[in-house]
Amino acid sequence: MTMNEETMNPGTTGLSVTESMKSDLLTAAKWTKFLCIIGCIGTVLLVLVSIILMIFGSFMGTFTQLPYGAAIGVLYLIIAALYIYPIIKGFQFANGTKAACLTDDENELARGFSGLSALLRFMGIITIIIMVLYVLIIFGAFITAVMLR
Repeated sequence: MTMNEETMNPGTTGLSVTESMKSDLLTAAKWTKFLCIIGCIGTVLLVLVSIILMIFGSFMGTFTQLPYGAAIGVLYLIIAALYIYPIIKGFQFANGTKAACLTDDENELARGFSGLSALLRFMGIITIIIMVLYVLIIFGAFITAVMLR
């Protein structure tokens, strides 16, 4: 270790975090916080659209080609609810990592990485679910096409 490298815990012989690493972590924390703020704005807009669709969707169905407006509103509300967890975990990563880099607190860094781990696990599970749904939809479309033949 060179003279210009500082560690989070100088008394330990484990993993050390250099100033360059701290800079990269702070950059990741800032971008994560930005994306979480955008996610919050998007979630609020999604909730507003879902409320509008649930209230006016059934009435608009008689005037437009969208007969299931209220059902789509409920679907949007469910999607908005799913967005809340990754936003919370993203903020946990951003705030914990920033605090750890500014105060050299290993516990804050652990809290930040715990949030990142939970965020990535959630995104992985959602990705698997979506991939399975795609396979089921393609399989169902194929079976339907064969049956209608």
